[in-house]
Order: sequence, then C-alpha cells, then structure tokens
Amino acid sequence: MLCVGTTRRSSSPEHLILVHARCSASGGASGFRVPLLSEPVNFARFLTERGQGSQITMSTSIMLSGNGELASQRIPEISTQAERKGFDGLWFGETTLRDASILATIAAASTKKIPLGTSIVNVFTRTPSQLALMGATINEFSGGRFTLGLGVSTAAIVDSWHGQSFEKPVRRLEETVKLLRQYFSGERFSHQGAYSFPKNARLRLQPTPKIALAALNDYMIKKAAQLADRIILNLYPPDRMKHAISIIDATRERIGRKDRPTLSVMLYSIVVGDDEKGLDAAKDLVSFYASAPAYSALFSNLGYATEAKAMMEGWKAKDRDAVRRVVTRQMIDKLIVLGTLNDLRERVKLYHEVGVDDVFICPSPFGDYEANVNQVLQNYF
Repeated sequence: MLCVGTTRRSSSPEHLILVHARCSASGGASGFRVPLLSEPVNFARFLTERGQGSQITMSTSIMLSGNGELASQRIPEISTQAERKGFDGLWFGETTLRDASILATIAAASTKKIPLGTSIVNVFTRTPSQLALMGATINEFSGGRFTLGLGVSTAAIVDSWHGQSFEKPVRRLEETVKLLRQYFSGERFSHQGAYSFPKNARLRLQPTPKIALAALNDYMIKKAAQLADRIILNLYPPDRMKHAISIIDATRERIGRKDRPTLSVMLYSIVVGDDEKGLDAAKDLVSFYASAPAYSALFSNLGYATEAKAMMEGWKAKDRDAVRRVVTRQMIDKLIVLGTLNDLRERVKLYHEVGVDDVFICPSPFGDYEANVNQVLQNYF
C-alpha cells in the first residue's frame, strides 16, 4: 500500500500535523482520506476497522453553543477564521437565544468550503415540512455543505420556553426523520402520522442535506444508528465510546445497514484559566445539564448516581448553590476539559483513538465565553 500526504505545523512547535493523505493498494490516486493526527497513522487498523476502499475521516470541528452570549454580527468573522485555521466543520447550537439556522446561513455566506450544521435544533417547534425547507435551502445556498442536526431537546426549552407540549419525544423524532426522508426523496407523497399529515407533498429542491441526530442513552443511540447519517453525543467520555460503538454496530448488523453513521461528540472546553473562575464556570456547566432528567440519567449511567440525585434535588429546591457544591473536580475532568489547549488537544486525540470520527470542540458558554471561543479559534491549530 502506498500513502501520500501533506503536513502542516501546529501552534505547538513539537507537533507536525498530517493534513490529509490518499492511500491505495496500487499506489494510484484513488483511495481514501486518512485522519488528522499528530502521530504516525496505523493504516492497518483503519483498514481492518472501516473496510478497505471506504472513506475515513478523523475531524476536529468547532461548535458555538446555543447558550453562548455571542453577537450574531461576529459570526462572519468567526466563520471565516474557523475555515482559514483548518477546522473541519462549524456547528451551531440552539436553545433560547438565537436561531441556529440563521447563524448557519450567515456562516455559509462568509465561507466557501467548511462543512456547516446545526447541533441541534429540536423537532417540536418547527414542523417536518419547515425543517425540510430550512435544511434544503441552507444546503443549496452553501453548495451542499449543510447537515441538519436534530434532537428532542428538553422539557425546559420545549414546554416552558416555547410553550409546546413535550410529549413522546422519541416518537416525535422518529416521525420527523421519516417525513424528512420522504421530502428529501423529491417524490410526491402523502402521510398520515401521529403529528403531521401532509397530502400530495413534494420538495423539488435538490440536493438535500444529511441528517444528524443527537443521542444520550442506549435507546436513542440505536434509533440514531437506524435513521441518521451522523450521530452526535454530548458529555460522553472517551472510556464510554466503545459501548456506544458496539450499540451502533449491533444495530447496523440487525437492520442490514452497510455504512456506519459518522460518530461525533460535543466536547465542552474551558481553556482560559484553570483557576477558581474556571472551576466555577465548569461547575455551572455541569449543573446546568443536571437539571434535565435525560442528562441526570446519563450522569447516573456514568457512575455518578449519587451526585445526579443530589443535583436534581437541589434544582427542585431551587438551590443552585447546593447543586454546584455536588459537582466534583473528578466529575468535571471526566465530562469536559478544564485546563490548557494541550489538555484539549490530548482529549481530542483520545476521542479519535477510541473511534470518534468528528470531535466538536465547544467552548463553554459559562465563564468568559468570548475569550474561550477566541482562544480555541486562534490557537488550537
């Protein structure tokens, strides 16, 4: 096998980064792309795990949190810089601050090549037809660079903020994705669902975007492995990835799916000081997620059942300080990165080593958000 590629030097003098390479048994130009790494690539392992002739990527993207207080006027500058610096994707979250689809469109207008996506928009507050139009339009405008990232979100956002009923979220998600596939087929169709009832509908706009699904628990990972082009995990530590991948592969085998959906993970990071302010910001981040039952269950499954229960009780008592006191440094270090850029690079590398295709570096929206975003953008590579 012959592999050829190019390298670039990272911001750390000791690291020489492999940008891309093409490999083929014959030594010709055809083959596949190998991942971004700061060490020699084990090509035999990738051939064994993914199959000779398939495309392999190990990507490092940047994600802007839906909770981050960052003016939309800065999106053109940030997008341009992310593309210029070499990030492999730019993703936008959505909660109750800004519309992720508009931010992604602004980014598309400011860039030429970097892939874009939402991570995530919920399936309750836009109809499947609206999501289809939104996704297809952004994909057209960006030249085929957009991925429509979807999830069920939380009751706090859907029920309390939007005023929509947060009922049967998995069923809602499944119906939405199935309808999106029909819209994206370009064929005329009718559907009598539990939530949507399109008649003689057709979406003529092509090409259409890929679909990513957020997943927290084993059941949702199975669903995503059935339905999605990409799976997005969050607060999912590296030592748990083997478990997730086993579920994905077992599901693929059961349904006869040949390709593996791209596996992504959101990695929250605080890299502007491992001091008292940084620790407080990290506690605020973990505490915020602990208020949602789905994340509380995730923390329990990761070995923090006592902490998860105590944090939920603190939230019910409306005692935020009590919630924060439960969060330990050990818990923080398992779930996110609080430290230096080198600590962040090492965690990204570890995720790649355990089988994650694309790590979404997500500067924490708690603490000094702009400084955190700028540090990652300007100095990660």
